[in-house]
Amino acid sequence: MADTKLQELIETLKKHGVESGEEASRSIIEGANQKANEILLKAKAEAESIVSSAREEAEKNHRQLQSSMEIAASQLMTDLKRTIEEQVLALPMKQKISETLDDTTFLKDLMTTCVREYVKNPEHTDLNVLVSKEQQEKLTDFTMELVKALPGERKGGNVTLNLRSDGVAFGFIIGTGDGVVRLDFTDEAFLELFLKYLAPRFRSYFKAIDVKGLSSR
Repeated sequence: MADTKLQELIETLKKHGVESGEEASRSIIEGANQKANEILLKAKAEAESIVSSAREEAEKNHRQLQSSMEIAASQLMTDLKRTIEEQVLALPMKQKISETLDDTTFLKDLMTTCVREYVKNPEHTDLNVLVSKEQQEKLTDFTMELVKALPGERKGGNVTLNLRSDGVAFGFIIGTGDGVVRLDFTDEAFLELFLKYLAPRFRSYFKAIDVKGLSSR
């Protein structure tokens, strides 16, 4: 009888121990699975964050690169237009103007027109004319004859024409003795005048060029 009771006690303890062990094992496994899932979710979130940050950084770098390329393309076009305008328009025009204004006969005709218009006002007397040193030597006698040839009462000594060389390369600058009136007929003045009207039309040919399109190629 005692043996039977002892055997039942042993079986009960064994059963309780097995069940407790199984329960503990299940708890450990569940905890491990939960921890593994947490680690996996955290790793996945971190990976997605890294990918998202990398994508944003890549897009940011792309935008910066695109902007830099557009700025560079715009600067290139500006420099190119300036160079083309200078080589194709300004320099040839300046050369032609300088050649024309270096023609003494042309200067005499232009100067004669200016002086004759100026002396139509009876109050106008003194005139200063600035020319190049080379032209001063060629025009000295001409200016004296020009004053003598003035029409009517202006002929002779009541009008003075002072011819000087002072910083003029081509053409001349004519003005009153008091400096109130000053007309510039130099090569620089003519070039500025012509470019004022021709350059905008010349530059309009470049307006159709798509700078953004160039930078994206």
